[in-house]
Amino acid sequence: MVINISFDEHVGKITSMAFNLFLFLGTTINQPNLCPSTTWYTNAITFANSTTVGTNVYGVFVSINNTIYVANRQTNKVVVWFEGSINPDKILSGSLSAPFDLFATSLGDIYVDNGANNHRVDKFSLNSNASNSVMSVPNQCTGIFVDISNTLYCTAYTSHQVVKKWLNDSVLTSTIVAGTGTAGSTATTLNTPIGVFVDAQVNLYVADCVNNRIQMFPIGQFTGITVAGASAPGTITLNYPNGIILDSNGYLFIADTSNNRVVGSGPYGFRCLFGCTTSGSASTQFISPTTLRFDTYGNLYVADNGNNRVQKFILASNSCSIYYNQPTFCSNALWSVNAITFASSSTIGTLPYGIFIDGINTVYVPNRVSNTILSWPQWSTTYTSNSYSNLSNPYSLFMSMTGDIYIDNGYLYGRVDKYIFNTSNRVTVMNVNGSCYVVKLLLNNGTTIPTIAAGNGSPGSLSNMLNSPQGIYVDSNLNLYIADCANNRIQFVQTGQLDGVTIVGNGSSANITLNYPTGIVLDANGYLFIVDSYNHRIIASSYYGFRCIVGCSGGGSSASQLSFPQSMAFDSYGNIYVTDRNNSRVQQFALQNNSCRKLFVYNSTL
Repeated sequence: MVINISFDEHVGKITSMAFNLFLFLGTTINQPNLCPSTTWYTNAITFANSTTVGTNVYGVFVSINNTIYVANRQTNKVVVWFEGSINPDKILSGSLSAPFDLFATSLGDIYVDNGANNHRVDKFSLNSNASNSVMSVPNQCTGIFVDISNTLYCTAYTSHQVVKKWLNDSVLTSTIVAGTGTAGSTATTLNTPIGVFVDAQVNLYVADCVNNRIQMFPIGQFTGITVAGASAPGTITLNYPNGIILDSNGYLFIADTSNNRVVGSGPYGFRCLFGCTTSGSASTQFISPTTLRFDTYGNLYVADNGNNRVQKFILASNSCSIYYNQPTFCSNALWSVNAITFASSSTIGTLPYGIFIDGINTVYVPNRVSNTILSWPQWSTTYTSNSYSNLSNPYSLFMSMTGDIYIDNGYLYGRVDKYIFNTSNRVTVMNVNGSCYVVKLLLNNGTTIPTIAAGNGSPGSLSNMLNSPQGIYVDSNLNLYIADCANNRIQFVQTGQLDGVTIVGNGSSANITLNYPTGIVLDANGYLFIVDSYNHRIIASSYYGFRCIVGCSGGGSSASQLSFPQSMAFDSYGNIYVTDRNNSRVQQFALQNNSCRKLFVYNSTL
């Protein structure tokens, strides 16, 4: 038995939020509420270059009203842009000396490192062009932070310590809050601390640079806990981390400086976000990124130190309601004619069937030969082979928002199995048998016996019948879409109904002919993308009707061709991945253009 799995994540409570409502009470800095599947466009915009911010730019800050501040270490000035500005709106001088970092409060006061020669932190009051000293420090502050209690922190990196001072006190003297003043790698020592962050509970996070770790000091404690990097198994390997920030859920985002990348954590662990291939000066690359900050919309600004620029990465997707990708496409969207072979038969075995891409762009493919599930993290060409007990000839799979994976195990055992996130614990969630119908089951209801969602168990072409159904999809209204293969049609079954309506193929008015369709996906606008298997192509609908988008030159094995493709999936950037069954490979077709044309109507009265 072949089972296609689709998982309905709209049953239950889903909390929605305004897309730009990111600031939470009790914080002094932008902390977006980021979903597990949040992605950003990886091609950055250069917000500022060396002409404006000087060379070896380090400190950048984005306030809660989206004013951007950058410390120019060459000119000893602070450069300020108000929200929406392209050119600087203000330049602050003062008596600064090679300032590293800076912090702007909600009141508009700016605190700037002035430790190189002056051993202090200076404050520019709101609308003031002059600064005054507010805290004495041992040396330069590579990290500055003001917490919710109005306490100022400085990472004095050459003294291997973090110091602080309550700003409501007129005394300039600072006190040690982390580190002993001697370099070390114990829980009470630091070695060249750089970035600093203080959460709403006043827990202190320090980028302990030379120790390649992130240390968390609970409020009032001098003993740190390693939360990422060295000696924290299951996190990520860091190489001289500099900047650090937390989102509103307490997940870490780190400038992994000597790895020339930015990484982030989430409920399913760490992942690389930007600079994930090689170092360089392209829009997707860094050379020694240092500080990173969010604006209120979730866009990320990064000081790209070695490239003498500040890069802005635009938020692409932040949907918390689904854990797969539904991009928004224009009617004239184009994909590359020639695909890249993402995985070949030596990796995925012969005759691949299913594919799933989660919201953070991890690609999953069942290997039906080895009875394993292969996974590739975003940007990685290295896969992990995941073995599961008593798995036989798995065709398809689905991952839920909780990270649990549901795998077809019907070929030999007649069931769907669930493997709990990050464990090998297996639970049989649904028993399946028979053919020519689609079944469903409400999870956690105490039974593994499903109910029929479509079809009557006998092959046929009536509205209540199916013939060799394969690909399925469930939309946000719980309507079911079925690739009814042997009937050469796509059936739409409205929620609560058993009779289907043919929307594409035999018996429909659609302007396209299907030949054994096997896969179906919807984009964010509800337009259909269909794996038209025996026509060896992928077709898509839009406002203007159907068109072929890839594999449009007939079946074959070239980069532009497919041979009996089976399934497809999108990543969050709109690239298409296809299991090219008879070529025993997975092909990736890159999205090339998604710029929507505008129609203009000209009215003239004579």
